[in-house]
Amino acid sequence: MKNVELYKEVHESNEFYGNGGALKFHLKFIQDLIEDTKPRTLLDYGCGKGSQYLEQNIHNLWGGLMPSLYDPAIPMFSELPDEQFDGVICVDVMEHIPEDEINMALLDIFERATRFVFLGISTEPAKTILPDGTNAHCTIKDTDWWQRKIFDINRGKLYTHLHTYGNYNDYRIYYEDHYLEHLWLYNE
Repeated sequence: MKNVELYKEVHESNEFYGNGGALKFHLKFIQDLIEDTKPRTLLDYGCGKGSQYLEQNIHNLWGGLMPSLYDPAIPMFSELPDEQFDGVICVDVMEHIPEDEINMALLDIFERATRFVFLGISTEPAKTILPDGTNAHCTIKDTDWWQRKIFDINRGKLYTHLHTYGNYNDYRIYYEDHYLEHLWLYNE
């Protein structure tokens, strides 16, 4: 990943950056998904510093199901597990990945999930500017663009929830490349 070194710098210089704060906006959705699918294993792909679990114990809302943690910019979580999980959650991550690396990241996610994937993706510029002067959200796309990417990569036709927020606010649920449900939230 091209920007990993820049994110390492930001994490090191700002103790509050990457503390999992964006997860709170998705908790109810993820909690419902967990209750629906009853996973035994989870992966948080792009967990940041992991304090949402290690300090705030947010996973207790999910019956104590502690996810495996992965974030390439955090040394203790920088190894992507080479195994499958019942569910993979990825919140406030995809928009940080350069567009030409999105397919590889989605492939990593979908190859590791056996029951579901939850994607929470911001669709507006970040407040954070990286040390090279670029915006931390380098891939800002609308919900339809993300949907096409999901359909291209989701070869296993996994149950997938997509929550976009920011300039495009939407919630879509997919299975076998079809909408199961479209919870239109609002667009500004």
